[in-house]
Amino acid sequence: MSEWNTTTLGGLCSSGGGSIQTGPFGSQLHAEEYSAAGVPVVMPQDIGENTIRTAQIARVPESVAERLGRHRLATGDIVFSRRGDVTRRALVRENNVDWLCGTGCLRVRPGSAVDSQFLSYLLGTTDARDWLLGNAVVTNMLNLNTTILGRLPLAVPPLSEQRAIAEVLGALDDKIAVNTAIAERAEDLAALTYDSIVASWPRVAISSVLDPILGGTPTRAREEYWASGDQLWISARDITSAPSRVVYDTAEKITTTAIAGTKAKALPAGSVILTARGTVGEVGRLARSASFNQSCYGFRPDTIPPGLLYFAILRATGRAKAVAHGSVFDTITKTTFDHLDLAWDANRAAAAEGAIAPLLDVVSATIVENRNLAATRDALLPQLMSGKLRVHDAEEAASRAGA
Repeated sequence: MSEWNTTTLGGLCSSGGGSIQTGPFGSQLHAEEYSAAGVPVVMPQDIGENTIRTAQIARVPESVAERLGRHRLATGDIVFSRRGDVTRRALVRENNVDWLCGTGCLRVRPGSAVDSQFLSYLLGTTDARDWLLGNAVVTNMLNLNTTILGRLPLAVPPLSEQRAIAEVLGALDDKIAVNTAIAERAEDLAALTYDSIVASWPRVAISSVLDPILGGTPTRAREEYWASGDQLWISARDITSAPSRVVYDTAEKITTTAIAGTKAKALPAGSVILTARGTVGEVGRLARSASFNQSCYGFRPDTIPPGLLYFAILRATGRAKAVAHGSVFDTITKTTFDHLDLAWDANRAAAAEGAIAPLLDVVSATIVENRNLAATRDALLPQLMSGKLRVHDAEEAASRAGA
C-alpha cells in the first residue's frame, strides 16, 4: 500500500492529459434531431453496471454527431449518469467508439496516468459510490457536475498492478459477456421457432384463454409486511432491468404475511408479468415465485405452458401499446385484453413447448451463471481495490468461479 497514490479523480485525469466533461445541454441537442437510425447517444437510462445498454438507445444523424464532435466517445472513456442514480457508470469499449455522450451524462476521459478499465472498477466500489451519493447536489433529485466528480478521492496502485487487477476482474466480465451473447442467441432461436410453429394456428382473444391478474402493493404502514421480507415483489423497474427478461431478484421484498393478507398474491415460476402503467408493455418471465404491484398484470402458466405463454404475451406487447390509453400515462386495463389476440392450439401446444422450452432453459442457465460470476467479481472488487487481496489469490478465485 505504500506505493499507492492518494489523489482525486480530477487530479488523476489531468495528470495524464485526460478530462471530465458534461454532455451536451438541451439547447445543443433538440428533441426533433433524434432519428430512427444513426449515431447512438448514451443517456442515463442506457447506463448499466459498467456497460452501455443498447435496447432502447436514442440516435441522431451523422451530421448532428459531427456538430457535437467534442462529445464523441473514445475507447476507455467512462460515462456517468449526471442525475438520478449518480453512481451509474459505464466503460466505453471498442464497439461504442464515436458514439455521443448524451444530455444528462458526464464523460470521464482517464488519460495516460491510469488504466481505464481499472478506473471503471474503482469507481464502482462502495467507497466511491457512497462518496458520490453524499456529495451530489440535492434538488428534486441527486445531481452531479464536473467539479463534484473531479473531487472524488481515490487511492491507486502503480500502473502495472492496476492492469493486473483489471485483467482479473475483466476475465469475469468477459465470461459474463459471452454468456449474455449465448442467452441472446438462444432467445432469438426460441423466438424464431415460436413464430414458425404458431404461424398456422388460429388466433383467439387473450381474455378467452388467460385470466390477467392485477398485482397489489401492501401498505407500507404495516411493518410486518416489509421488515425482513424475503419474498420477491416486482415493480416495473425490476422488469426493465431483468437480464433477458428473466426475473430472478427484485429491488424490494415483502413478507409471507403480506402475501397472505393483501392483494400482493404470489405467482409461480414460469408466470409472465406485463407492465401496464407508466412503463407500458415490458414483459418478464419469473424464474422464481414472486408477487408484483398494481402497475403490472400477471399470467399463470396454467392453460398455456410457460414458453408459449412468454412469447404469446411478448408478441402481444406491440398491439397492447397501440391500444393503450390514459390521460397522464399510457395504461393497459383488463378490457385491453379483450381486443388483443394470440395464437393458440391446445392440441399442438405440448409439442411446441417441447421445442421452445429447452432454448429458454439455456437462457435461464446462463443468467444463473452470470449471477454467480458477478457475485464473485463484486466480492473480489473491494478486496483488490483496498490492497487487502493480492492479484494471484484473486486469479485463483476467478478461476474457481469459471472465468
